[in-house]
Amino acid sequence: MKLVIIAIFLASLTSMCGTERDLETEHTEVVHEEQTLALNGTERWKADEPTNRHMAQLQGMVQEFNAQAENNSAAAYNDLGTSMKAEMQQLFKDCRMKGPAHDMLHVYLMPLVEDVNLLAEKDEHQSEAAFARVSERLKEYNQYFE
Repeated sequence: MKLVIIAIFLASLTSMCGTERDLETEHTEVVHEEQTLALNGTERWKADEPTNRHMAQLQGMVQEFNAQAENNSAAAYNDLGTSMKAEMQQLFKDCRMKGPAHDMLHVYLMPLVEDVNLLAEKDEHQSEAAFARVSERLKEYNQYFE
């Protein structure tokens, strides 16, 4: 069941790229096989300029959040999640990638979107754990994409 939910979510991300849609929009028409994040052979995947720009913005948001010691409340996590969600929606709107690199981008983004959604909720413990995962995932972007 979890695999089906993940596949549906991946399908919704794939269909959202290049269009204006809410992150919670679900599309069930296409079901993709579960993929594992990997390099393009021994090389990083080529990402388009808008994707790299938005990912740098997201990385900057996390760095800024970490620099402010008072950011350990549910409200602070919620504000960060809301801002990150808006940035990711803009990323999906501006993305022009196609082919295998685009598919791998969505494999990379799927867990990030799930955790950004958790940040935007009011549960401090879930938000704290989600923030740790978001931070680690954003650090991995430059390992897989250029």
